[in-house]
Amino acid sequence: MEEKDPCRELLGSIYILYIKAKIALAETHLCRSPKNYFKKFELEETTNYNLEILDYLVRGESPGYNELSRKSWILFVLEITKILSKGKGDKFSIGKFYNKLLYKEFTDNIPLDCFREIMKIIEDKNPDSVVNRLKILRDKFYAHSDADMERMTDAMFPTFNEVWSLMDNVEECLMAIYKYYDSGINLDVNRFLQKYIREFERLYQFFQVTTDFRVTYRLKQKLGDSGYLAFRENIPL
Repeated sequence: MEEKDPCRELLGSIYILYIKAKIALAETHLCRSPKNYFKKFELEETTNYNLEILDYLVRGESPGYNELSRKSWILFVLEITKILSKGKGDKFSIGKFYNKLLYKEFTDNIPLDCFREIMKIIEDKNPDSVVNRLKILRDKFYAHSDADMERMTDAMFPTFNEVWSLMDNVEECLMAIYKYYDSGINLDVNRFLQKYIREFERLYQFFQVTTDFRVTYRLKQKLGDSGYLAFRENIPL
């Protein structure tokens, strides 16, 4: 039986955790604001509906997506901090991987320059850094079922732009490492979101034909009479 390479095994674990974190972040963002997500990743041309209206329907008329977004965010925080923490108990962290290379516990000659930018981010002691805010959310709130959620403030939460920028830094590190092995990696997660995009289309179509008075009243208040009529007849606003 072929002996496992501990270096490649740890790298593989980091990669899997990263992909899980990225899927959770994408779900969070998409279900919080489809319009914002599509625009950020220039996916507007892939949709057949008005993104302003879809955004309202998902955020204002579909509480299930709000709850999914909240739970996906917690999962994202728990997963991404596993690879960006530097504590002794973090078995799958990039910092641990870096140290094993630095101190020759791993014999693979991966250039340490691959880690330069991400290690600066991991070792940043600024309590307001994105990584440190995520760690606070994990340690003080999400990792404990009895955490006092009412003490959470908006300042604790990084913006989507801040978090996606962090993810870009992690990806640059991973791609540089895998390049050493002459191996490509698939970091795209949009294929995992197709089920939500199909659900959004059905949601949009449902609200176009619903006769529920309370719903149609709210839509008319939101869109105006002419906007509501255009929405019902699928006329671009």
